[in-house]
Amino acid sequence: MTTQHDVQLLLASIVESSDDAIISKDLNGIVTSWNQAATRIFEYTADEMIGRPIAVLAAPDRIDEMPKILARIRSGERVDHYETKRRSKSGRILDISLTVSPIRDSTGRIVGASKIARDITEKKLAEKAIIDQAERLARSNADLQQFAFVTSHDLQEPLRTISTFSELLRRRYSGKLDEHADQYIDLLVGAATRMSTLIRDVLGYSRVVRGDNAPVSRVPSKLMVEWAIDNLQGSIQESGATIELAELPVVVTDESAVSQVFQNLISNAIKYRKPEVPVRIRVQAETKPNEWVFSVADNGIGIAPPYHKNIFGLFKRLHVNGYEGTGIGLAVCKRIIEKQGGRIWVESELGNGSVFRFTLPRPETANTDA
Repeated sequence: MTTQHDVQLLLASIVESSDDAIISKDLNGIVTSWNQAATRIFEYTADEMIGRPIAVLAAPDRIDEMPKILARIRSGERVDHYETKRRSKSGRILDISLTVSPIRDSTGRIVGASKIARDITEKKLAEKAIIDQAERLARSNADLQQFAFVTSHDLQEPLRTISTFSELLRRRYSGKLDEHADQYIDLLVGAATRMSTLIRDVLGYSRVVRGDNAPVSRVPSKLMVEWAIDNLQGSIQESGATIELAELPVVVTDESAVSQVFQNLISNAIKYRKPEVPVRIRVQAETKPNEWVFSVADNGIGIAPPYHKNIFGLFKRLHVNGYEGTGIGLAVCKRIIEKQGGRIWVESELGNGSVFRFTLPRPETANTDA
């Protein structure tokens, strides 16, 4: 049969084996009990602390804190998971999580306080390290983005000079020098044109990365696709592309940015077409519980599965020869969609066309009528 004495021994054993400091004190803040974990954390033994004020543990900037906690205990209040700082015997400042409860006698009168103190110093150091690393990374990214923006912008003027004078060379001396000179001038003009396109795309990418989140609005996604089609009329007519639009929803998003995504995807579908095969593109959307899944499908040359993830990286181009471009367009699409809270991917096989899919969140307030 378990006696009251046995229960007391069991409780004492639990207190002594706890990893947290368990300390009791009277209403004047004098320590009345002190377990082994308290010795491990604060470095004082029980003999050194019992009978002394708990204020011995106060950190220099927390002297007034303990009387306020005792006042709350006297009123019958419990203090839960209060994070503060305490000082050990050796002078180390510790981060501590406290839970303090009133101790009552057999009549229910509050006669003291029981404190459980957990050392969270390592946890706080780890949290600070993560925050510091995130801040350093954010500063580094901001610096890199600013560098890309400024460098690209400053390159425009000298490149404009190169383009202008190389074009003048071609106009004035084409056919008047030998065939090698004409070839060299053409190479110079072509290189200047490609560099201009590259700088323009880098600036565009930099703006997407640097820009704050733009305001969102309710917009029929069909309007965004039609905007993209209007901008691509020259390519569409030249290629004879047929673009089919399924029923498309009203979404809540950054209209300008997502319109750019549609334009880039449709432009790529036209660019990477099969020779002598009529271009067919279909844009549609599928309803999911929390999102819309948009797709831009084509019947072009396709992409081998090992390259499906690579193509969304900056300057990643699979087809360098025979196709214009800088390898930035899909990277821009990825950043835009991720800023909207979505994701983008491709499903394709070499020779069998591609389906680019991206998601947009589907808020409950969005009107999903076409």
